[in-house]
Amino acid sequence: MKIYFAAAISAGRDYAEVYREIVRELKELGHEVLTEHVADPQVLSKEKDVSAREVYERDIRLLQQADLLLADISKPSTGVGYEIAYALQIGKPVISVYLKGLRMTKMITGNPDPRLTVYAYESTSQLLNELPQLLSRAVSSGSAEQTEAVPGSAQEEPA
Repeated sequence: MKIYFAAAISAGRDYAEVYREIVRELKELGHEVLTEHVADPQVLSKEKDVSAREVYERDIRLLQQADLLLADISKPSTGVGYEIAYALQIGKPVISVYLKGLRMTKMITGNPDPRLTVYAYESTSQLLNELPQLLSRAVSSGSAEQTEAVPGSAQEEPA
């Protein structure tokens, strides 16, 4: 499966190690990660000379090619929010994951779109263990299922 992985870059790299673990696990599971650069520790320096237009056009093209968007939203990012909205708009399943206990935007956790799965993880190892199940649910019927309770999902958390 072609996966577009989204996570904060310009907004901060607080969870960069988690991003690397997610990308590593996705690849080990046999998936193609179209945006592997998001997990690169040197992404900021490598992209400093890439124009905003080039980033936009590249990322839109990759989103259109993807089978699914997986976003770590632990670190709030305008760009990631835009990518999530765009992916849903063009009919892609989206899985948004975040570290349990963090305040998340209700624009994502309250979104009833059936293609959106929101999952709160307690540890990186828990997330990595649950990834195959999350991916399978998101694509098995061609859409993600937010209404079906996934351990740690937004539905189990108070707003």
